[in-house]
Amino acid sequence: MASLVDVAPSEGHSPAQGFEVEYLTCNMTDVVFTSGRVATQTFARAVEPSQGAPVDIWWLFRVRSGEARFETAERRVHAGPGAMFLISLDDDFRGSITDYDGLVLALPRRSFADVADQLNDACTILLSGNLIELLSDYLDRLETRLILMSPDELRQAGRATAQMIAACIQLSSDRLEQARGAIESVLFERARLYIETHLGDFDLTPDRIAQQLRISRSALYRAFESVGGVAGYILRKRLRAAHAELVASTDRQVQEIAYRHGFKLASDFTRAFRREFGVSPREMRERVRRRSTAG
Repeated sequence: MASLVDVAPSEGHSPAQGFEVEYLTCNMTDVVFTSGRVATQTFARAVEPSQGAPVDIWWLFRVRSGEARFETAERRVHAGPGAMFLISLDDDFRGSITDYDGLVLALPRRSFADVADQLNDACTILLSGNLIELLSDYLDRLETRLILMSPDELRQAGRATAQMIAACIQLSSDRLEQARGAIESVLFERARLYIETHLGDFDLTPDRIAQQLRISRSALYRAFESVGGVAGYILRKRLRAAHAELVASTDRQVQEIAYRHGFKLASDFTRAFRREFGVSPREMRERVRRRSTAG
């Protein structure tokens, strides 16, 4: 695995202890079938896989026990017992496995060229439905027969398995829309946390956020479409934070507050503040003072 994935013990586990792995691998030509168990570990895709790029392989996981967590730039999945999901080795990813027992099938692109786009759409999403249940049953049954097959039978079974997988892992349009909604929700949360942490930075722009989160600008824009866009969201968050400080700290200068919340010029802050709240920062502060005196 070292050519594709950097593997390490989990946090708090001494590397000197290592971790146990027990598995059976069978090359069936059109798929590579692996079953077994893996102790708790963390991993990430190698920065420069030795095979070169692209890495035209998907991994299909079927979890029997334990947990598996994978995260890419745009998606994440947390899989427990009974789950099935795909990972593309052409995507940067990281994650962890906790006492995993199950199946992992390597699917080379040459065997799935006709459905490559559908498989890419299905990556890093928990797969479900009657066809997925059927596929799970088939793979479990296949595992029990592998050691009895001749080389020719393995090749024939590999072709049949590839056809079975291609037939079962295809997202319907409704399922794809649901997946996109989940993806955008994850992207929005990641970007929101980044914005909250860097709200006072003058150079906090959509381009910077997309670059830091390693996602496309179009994906970022779609995630914030329902809240009026990324730039508008940043501006509103800054104004609300500045408003809270303006009200709480009546002795701090308006220009200082503006600067602390990402506005280089007090005049830009005043114009934006008036558009958002209907009054200037000084007028808002005066209202607060009057209410405090009246109280």
